[in-house]
Amino acid sequence: MEKNTYYKYLFLIAALWNLIIGIVFVLVLIVSPNSATLFITALPPSFIWAYSFFFFVFLFGLLFYLTSRNIEKYQKLANIYVVEKFGVFVIFLIYLLLGDIKFIAFSLTIVDLIFGILFLEFSINYK
Repeated sequence: MEKNTYYKYLFLIAALWNLIIGIVFVLVLIVSPNSATLFITALPPSFIWAYSFFFFVFLFGLLFYLTSRNIEKYQKLANIYVVEKFGVFVIFLIYLLLGDIKFIAFSLTIVDLIFGILFLEFSINYK
């Protein structure tokens, strides 16, 4: 597969991942707020933090989609994408170790780590 095609699919798949996660988790929290206990150890008084987080997950999904459509135009955002993906993984790892989230929540960020590595490769090799 040609590198350009590979990168377009990489960003398209990342977009789908983020868009689905962003939408599904917000809808689940709206429909069944208690389901959050599958992922966190205690229910907060408000889900404003979750809605904000998933808004940005969705927003990055839109950016990944735009990048998949025009890599040349959005390639300079790749370093931000790398920081975002590694950052989410590290933050969730810290909160897993602190006991504030459950392993299932952390396990979803392993996908982010993989995308982070692939985005780093893109950032280094794409010209």
